[in-house]
Order: sequence, then structure tokens, then C-alpha cells
Amino acid sequence: MNTHTHFPAPLLLALLLVMLSTGCENKRDDSGSLGGMWQLTEWRAADGTIAYQKPDTTLYYKVRQNLLMLQELPGETDSYFLTRYHRTPDSLVIDRPYKIVNNAERDTVLHPITDLRRYGIPANGRLHIDVLRSDRMLLSGEEGKLLFRKY
Repeated sequence: MNTHTHFPAPLLLALLLVMLSTGCENKRDDSGSLGGMWQLTEWRAADGTIAYQKPDTTLYYKVRQNLLMLQELPGETDSYFLTRYHRTPDSLVIDRPYKIVNNAERDTVLHPITDLRRYGIPANGRLHIDVLRSDRMLLSGEEGKLLFRKY
């Protein structure tokens, strides 16, 4: 008498697929057109004047999932700001900025949102999305209008 029981192949395959799909984490970036590295090409203050004019440096916004990295290059190669953001239908809302300083004794320090003003982020952390395409982004807020190109 044979006492071995056999699982049907479809049941075994289904069990394997369930185990694989629940064990894998989705690491794909779902930021859509917003995701990627953006280079500031122009920053105009509310009165229309040029607000950022440093010929040897450039501001970058790097977006991945719900994180925004703010960096001025080549000036800040050892430090940058990292913030969380969420997106509404017409805006980016930024909060909890941390300054990351490489090789520092204390390398992650929470900063007030007002420290991001030099990146065009207003005190309320809200930037309106005026234009967002795969290659161009225009944001506006209390600090003026920020025009970016996808880098």
C-alpha cells in the first residue's frame, strides 16, 4: 500500500507564486514624471528679478519615491539636504529636512524648513507644480518661480 500523497502540480505552482510575490519588496520608483534628477536653470523672485545667480554652481533636486534630495554643486559635495515630500494633485509639500554631512561625527541632523529657503523652498514647504513634463518642470511658491530641466 502506497502512503505517499502527491500535491497536484497547479496547487504547488500557485503556492510557490504566492510565496515569491509576498516575499519580494517593490523597489521600483513610482514618482512618475517627477522622479529623477532636476537641474535648476532659472529662479525668478516674485518681482521678476533673478533670485539665484551663481555662475559656478547649480542647484539640483533629486526625486525618488517619497524622498527629495537638495544639493548645490560643485559647492556641497560633502553635504546635502534630504527631505520627505508628498504630492497633491497640484503641489509638492516638503517636510522634515535633514542635513546629511558625510564623514561627520553626527551626520544626520534635523533642520527647520526655513533652512531650505536657499533652494527655493518656502517656509510652509509647499511648491505649486505649474508645469511637469518628462523633461521640464516649473514650480512656484513664496520664493518665486523655479524652472528645471531633467538632467
